[in-house]
Amino acid sequence: MIDKSWEGTVQFYELAFGTWIAYLFLLFIWKRVFKVDHDGWKYALITLVGGSFYIINHYFMHAPFYIPLINSYTILFLILYYYILVKPLTFSFIKKTAAFLSSVLFTIVYMLAESMARFLAQGRLIPGVHVPEFLFLVISYLACIGIILSLRK
Repeated sequence: MIDKSWEGTVQFYELAFGTWIAYLFLLFIWKRVFKVDHDGWKYALITLVGGSFYIINHYFMHAPFYIPLINSYTILFLILYYYILVKPLTFSFIKKTAAFLSSVLFTIVYMLAESMARFLAQGRLIPGVHVPEFLFLVISYLACIGIILSLRK
């Protein structure tokens, strides 16, 4: 199966905390900045594909094939982002380029939220304060429930 020595240090609570924050950012960037309201499944799919980097970073971070794997998956993510969110638009070339580059912002926001959870849990963000991992999961699940309830029609 998967070699244990390949595993990275990325934990599930980090993914859970980053996911709802990245999803809200994705909604903000598309609905408020670009004034586009895609079908909800498109935002969910992009967030799911973005979140599945966790699988690579958790189970394969120290594998000998990590670099080609993460680079290939990054290219796949960018292609999906383009075809699902950017290509259908009738924007100018410059605005489409900006919309495509929002994929980088989405990724940065996702990673920053995950890092914030990690640093808070490890006591590295606020010295001496260690936030329990389960609290990030509770916050994340409640946030997801709130998002779902707020988006229902």
